Amino acid sequence: MLDQIDLNLALSKREYRQALPELQARLFDMEQAVLEAGVPVLIVFEGWAGTAKVRTISVLSSRLDPRGLRVYPITPPRTSEQQYPWLYRFWLKLPAYGEIAVFDRSWYREMLAERVRGGDAARWRQRCEDVVTMERQLTDDGAEIVKLWLHISKKEQRRRFERLTANPLTAYQVTDEDRWQHRHYEEYAAAVEDMLARTNTPAAPWHVIPANNKYYARVAMFQAVIATLEARLGRRAVPVARSAYSQDPDLASGAYRERNHLSLREPPPDLSLSYNSVSIRQPLPAILKQVDLSLRMDEKRYARELKQLQARLHLLGLQLYQQKRPAVIVFEGWDAAGKGGTIQRLTAELDPRSYTVHAIAAPTGEDKVRHYLYRFWRRLPPRGQFAIFDRSWYGRVLVERVEGFASPNEWRRAYVEINEFERQLIDSGTIICKFWMHISPEEQLRRFEARRNVPYKAWKLTAEDWRNREKWALYEEAADEMLLRTSTPAAPWTIVEAEDKHYARIKVLRTVVQRLESELGKIKF
Repeated sequence: MLDQIDLNLALSKREYRQALPELQARLFDMEQAVLEAGVPVLIVFEGWAGTAKVRTISVLSSRLDPRGLRVYPITPPRTSEQQYPWLYRFWLKLPAYGEIAVFDRSWYREMLAERVRGGDAARWRQRCEDVVTMERQLTDDGAEIVKLWLHISKKEQRRRFERLTANPLTAYQVTDEDRWQHRHYEEYAAAVEDMLARTNTPAAPWHVIPANNKYYARVAMFQAVIATLEARLGRRAVPVARSAYSQDPDLASGAYRERNHLSLREPPPDLSLSYNSVSIRQPLPAILKQVDLSLRMDEKRYARELKQLQARLHLLGLQLYQQKRPAVIVFEGWDAAGKGGTIQRLTAELDPRSYTVHAIAAPTGEDKVRHYLYRFWRRLPPRGQFAIFDRSWYGRVLVERVEGFASPNEWRRAYVEINEFERQLIDSGTIICKFWMHISPEEQLRRFEARRNVPYKAWKLTAEDWRNREKWALYEEAADEMLLRTSTPAAPWTIVEAEDKHYARIKVLRTVVQRLESELGKIKF
């Protein structure tokens, strides 16, 4: 693939200067269109050391409005960043709707560094899959991703290194990592070939830019970015310089052709798509209707077991810290089902420094203008700590589905996206416990009435709670489907019979203790 790229393509300095003003004007026009359309744009610069990526980015951004642009230089992960799943730091840098984020190196740098230094083959394949998953999730949400690989020959790289090191003012730019890459150019090229093949997708294709001639490379870079945005936003897409894709038909499949993007609010043409091997068209089993809500626990047994489980949980919290494992505990369920009271008992004997409770409501601020999973990525726990979610990412397939805040296309694909998200957490060592707190509509009404009559509890009862009761059947259907499609062997749902609060709290604590012991090892108590 790379050896088929014509690196002799060139433009003169005069031709470059003639073309540059028009390209910059067109890109500025596209930046305004991106803002108006609310499209998030990611421009990824990768390539060989010595390809002057920083200077190329500077030329790209010099005429853009800086208020809608962020440039992120990506270095190897810091110690603090290694506390989280490997894509965490990139999710935190996602552009808001209508903004452009430029990455000087990216997630691909980390992948390649591992691969060429003798990384595990299975880990490499998994990371490629993680990246394809992330990019698909972003493009499904409306993002445009432009991925550029600046390509030069080994001979040209050596020539550039010699020129840089000959000048004391620029010698620092050639690092030990760069020299290692040059010595192992052929091995590195093989890794790049594999990466391009595994991560070149119709929604996020690679653009391989011949960069032996810097003027040609800059113009081709502009064209790749402009053509992608103009195709998306319905503007002209007149080529200025030939891209490497015109030479390589295998890579050309997703390059400069216009793509037919479905409206974010339109359902896909075929709604019989399957998720977790269950067709959406099939009737779903009534899981919640089969739950036995008559289960009870007396006061004495409750008090005794509560103390024992809280003590064991305290020790397991220490084990979690010592083993550097993160834990995520998710609570979903009916209003007034006892989520808050259960969380209080769960955390009562934990070290308060070891956990954070996230009460999830409607997104606001920066959470509202990005992919719906963004706000959960940024709330993940570091290694050795708990994150407890009172409501969670499952709102996408519950309240957002029922209330119409997410289109059918959006909430249907969320089942797969959520399973992928949780799979990445598990791969990074996270322990996940998920609870659905279940009560009957009659018990909910009784608790609503009790809240209304107790001054210090009345604030918990809102008009929205009463409105949600009227849609009980819709929420029950949504919950049944959620439980069916997102309960996996590594992150199963536990349905908690919560008609009796004592029984519910003990079941939750017992389940958390058993899950932690299965992962961390049993404790002596």
